[in-house]
Amino acid sequence: MALVSFDLDGVLQRNPFHLGRPHGVFGHICRTLAPFVAEPEPEKAVLRRLVALHRARAAAGDMVGCHDWDDIVNTIAREVGFPERIDVAGLVEAYCRMEGMIWAYPGAAECLDRLRAEGHTLVSVTNGFRCYQEPVQRVLGLLPRFAALITPDTAGAGKPQPSIYRAAEAYGGPPFIHVGDVLPHDIAGARAAGWLAIYIVQPLAPGYTPMPPALAALPPWQRPAAGRAWLEERFAIDRRWHDYPPCELADCIPDAIVNHLEEVPAAVEHLVRAGPQGG
Repeated sequence: MALVSFDLDGVLQRNPFHLGRPHGVFGHICRTLAPFVAEPEPEKAVLRRLVALHRARAAAGDMVGCHDWDDIVNTIAREVGFPERIDVAGLVEAYCRMEGMIWAYPGAAECLDRLRAEGHTLVSVTNGFRCYQEPVQRVLGLLPRFAALITPDTAGAGKPQPSIYRAAEAYGGPPFIHVGDVLPHDIAGARAAGWLAIYIVQPLAPGYTPMPPALAALPPWQRPAAGRAWLEERFAIDRRWHDYPPCELADCIPDAIVNHLEEVPAAVEHLVRAGPQGG
């Protein structure tokens, strides 16, 4: 049996941050700080500042601090002269209780339950701090299915740094398999840690593009070799947001590609049977 790790946002769930949209946590923050910003379209200006600080920290190699949204938001708040502290974790809790702000992707619970029934240990390796991820998992009812949530604030590292995967290894034995939706973080990080990796691109997820029909007709473990051109397109899409740290497509070739969570258990079974190289 395997230790199977999942990224959360874009794989199992949609979080309430809703980057760039008027509703959700980021929309709330941008509306709160906009009166203190003397720029055209102040809400967009606030968002640009938040994203710029996130990316600056990532570019400096701070893969923990770049995901600390409480610190990022309050750093910008102080810069623009906002007189209070904004409780981002508290906003996450509040927005999780609002209808339509969060959801589980189709088949999430069924995928996790099947893997557990087959004897696999499930953990999450995510770049979202625990205070942002646990409320979503709790409200969606997914939290009890995991042996642990491995997050940058507890592991002292973030994807794609191998040490965040090493922290997960305490919860089970090999083979170690990670399921994620970002090539330069999830897949590159898993590979750097010596893990097997399953890349998921599913409808409803941000940045979704359909898999070519000929590629979709293949088993998930045959798709990486056959889909190099499509992976190049996906790599370019992922790098538009996840542009640090530097990596190449060769660092991000998964052992299997799935386009729905219902394909994950069969892909895991194949990788376990195929051995360390994944077939």
